[in-house]
Amino acid sequence: MIEPTDMPPPPATPEALDDAHDFAETVRLLSGLAATPGREDRPERLKLDEITLLPVAFNVRCEESLVEHHLTTLSKLLKSTQDLDPVTVMVVGSRFILIDGHHRHEAYRRSPDRRDIPVRYFEGPPEDAILEAARTNTRAVLAMDNRQRQDLAWRLTLCGLYSKRRIAEASGVSHAQVAIMRKAMKTLGEQAHDFDRWWQARRAADGKCNEGMSEEDREMWIEEQAQAYADRLAKAFSTKLARNPEIAALALEYHFGRKLPDLLKELNARTGEVLDDDEEDEF
Repeated sequence: MIEPTDMPPPPATPEALDDAHDFAETVRLLSGLAATPGREDRPERLKLDEITLLPVAFNVRCEESLVEHHLTTLSKLLKSTQDLDPVTVMVVGSRFILIDGHHRHEAYRRSPDRRDIPVRYFEGPPEDAILEAARTNTRAVLAMDNRQRQDLAWRLTLCGLYSKRRIAEASGVSHAQVAIMRKAMKTLGEQAHDFDRWWQARRAADGKCNEGMSEEDREMWIEEQAQAYADRLAKAFSTKLARNPEIAALALEYHFGRKLPDLLKELNARTGEVLDDDEEDEF
């Protein structure tokens, strides 16, 4: 009788690809499908529903959702121009897989009069497409922060397909940092794949899962939560809060109540602005 852990990996089929939720498994399936005969046509535009999205492999920022304020900017630009820059796709079997341009694709999808989108093609294996998406996003207008680059490097390390040099070049972290990640992956063994975030994996590898957060880990956690809240605000209010600071301030006063002074203290600390007595009298 074959134990579950000894079962062979599932065959590389489009259906298996749709059900994949693990980064390394998705790359394996893409590589298998790429070895099968593929379509030869390369149209300059594709219908939106012809493009397959695989965020588990190509959303290199490793975020749960797209950045709403960037989507708002792209949607406004799309109203005043014929097209945004083409998104990048690759042909895998019978499918067009989106490897770069998730925000642009979503901006087109949200525009009621847009049914297709301009595309360019990446002609190479899926493993190289993932590195290409990483390199493109580290240089993108919507720049990746240090936490996102670290998480990207960790995911590429977990994949086990790339050299230290290629991971460092694609993610923008140092060779030494990639070496640390490899050591952590070896220490954690199979458990390494349980961690999507590098800071969590590092703490686990250091044996600190049950200890309090270090100051660096705490800052990363705060940044991650703050970005999630910012995206939710942008999704709910678009640019309304930014365009109406007086209304935004009053809304925050209603929301925080007696905790408002604590909020002001944190804002002053993060912006580096200290009000003197004369300035305080003006409020």
